[in-house]
Amino acid sequence: MRAALRSPLVLLAVALLACRGEGEVLALDGGEPADGRCGLVVVDVSDGLTVARALTSDWETGSCYELTLTRTGAARAAWWVQLATDAAVVDRWNHAATDLGGGLFEWRGIRESNNIELDPQGTTVVGTCLEC
Repeated sequence: MRAALRSPLVLLAVALLACRGEGEVLALDGGEPADGRCGLVVVDVSDGLTVARALTSDWETGSCYELTLTRTGAARAAWWVQLATDAAVVDRWNHAATDLGGGLFEWRGIRESNNIELDPQGTTVVGTCLEC
């Protein structure tokens, strides 16, 4: 059943990215999860933000990802990242997540991590673990 959910999820992610494309998403470091389990697709990012996504852990029933966000704009600014997954979120760090429905989430910085806004060329690392 998960495989049936993945196709529309990937199509939605591609369609949304084609519509906005304000930031830049770099290639996934560390490869995709084995057998396509627990995928996490970056759908869109705020203007002036570069996102490098890394698969940091992968096991039979789950995966963990870290995103390194870099502010490429000329001024300090708040950031957001929209992501799609059909897996259950079991852990997250350094961000607040809003469930937009249909497997879509929006991540933003948090005061506790001092990353609500990023300076020009400033970076922050955020992440999540998923269970599928």
